Amino acid sequence: MSYDAIKGQRGLCTGKRTGLGGKCNGQTFRCECGYEGCRQTYDAACSNQAFSAGWRCVKCGAVGKVQALNFENRIGA
Repeated sequence: MSYDAIKGQRGLCTGKRTGLGGKCNGQTFRCECGYEGCRQTYDAACSNQAFSAGWRCVKCGAVGKVQALNFENRIGA
């Protein structure tokens, strides 16, 4: 079974990693301004990045105003 088939229902990030161009598949979040995307440790690391490592929204600049969209609180989720 492929990774996409296993995790496909989780709504993972559909963006592309910059540089290597592979799938991101990161957890997605929504800012209070409505912007949605993933969080990365580097700026511009994904084509669908919404948050920096410090939880700053790349659209409105708000810090920490985030809601997880596909989080499951269990190991191996």
